[in-house]
Amino acid sequence: MRPSFLLNFSTHKADLALFEKDWQRLEEFVHSQGFDGIELYPVEGLCDEDIPKGLVKGVHLRFFVLIKEIWEEDLAGLEKIFGDLENAWNFYGGQGKATLLETYVEQMNLASTLGCSYVVFHPAHVCIDRVFDWKMDLHWKDTLKISCQIMDQAVMKSQFEGYVLFENLWWPGSFTLGGHGQFGFILSNMAYKRCGIVLDTGHMLLDGGGFENEEEAISYLEERLRSPFFPIKDVVALHLTCTLSGSYAKKTKKSGQRPRGRDFWERFQDARRHVMQLDRHDPFTLPATDGLIRLTRPRYVVFEFSYKDIESWKEKIKRQKKALGTYWP
Repeated sequence: MRPSFLLNFSTHKADLALFEKDWQRLEEFVHSQGFDGIELYPVEGLCDEDIPKGLVKGVHLRFFVLIKEIWEEDLAGLEKIFGDLENAWNFYGGQGKATLLETYVEQMNLASTLGCSYVVFHPAHVCIDRVFDWKMDLHWKDTLKISCQIMDQAVMKSQFEGYVLFENLWWPGSFTLGGHGQFGFILSNMAYKRCGIVLDTGHMLLDGGGFENEEEAISYLEERLRSPFFPIKDVVALHLTCTLSGSYAKKTKKSGQRPRGRDFWERFQDARRHVMQLDRHDPFTLPATDGLIRLTRPRYVVFEFSYKDIESWKEKIKRQKKALGTYWP
């Protein structure tokens, strides 16, 4: 069975400007490239009435990066991270754990209104000061417990009835899909039972330490997916994206570097630039790529790329489509 193929798109100003804020033009582009719809990352100011029905198949929920202190309403911890509480409230868009829930309930209701089949959540707490050396201070069980509490409470307060999907990352202490029964742990901590996995191939490559050679990268992914411990049947969506940043990852992990900046906001932007160098969102180009789809049998395959203009986006789409000869003859 052929999965539905989607493109990633956000409502950041730069992305909307590509189509002059015209959702009909975006829909025409998506269909002209042979895709079934988009996975949407919404930001503030979105008017859902402008979006064509059936275009959005999934909603990528906001990634706050730091969830422990705000969820536990640890004011001293927030001041330590942000410098003062005003910075913290500006970062989260409000005060206290209620802010997280309000954001996720709103986005889940948007997904319901748009008729989406799934929403995506990043189960991670990433210490900004440790993004270079990856030495995170939270155990994955603690991260996943908090993530499940947030998702459970949000979905129960919302109108959404589709899949809540958990996306793997590479940070130690987050949801890496390692051999520890992490997804089983999620299921045991979620009262809401329509749960599944978004497998991000780029994130899994980073979890493996990073690669520079695409052939080796695909072999590594196949090895992970063939493991008897991998929850292959729970994969609902595949973020099909390649990152060959192995040399950069290894070099920066050993550097002892910390994000630079005079305040939290400058350090956060420096950390963000580093993460974009790690997780490059490029296309696969080798024919062996289609084996990743055959192994996972997802319902949705998202070509999740970074792009600055339509031409570079089209080029990345073209290259990965060519690699998937079985699905794009």
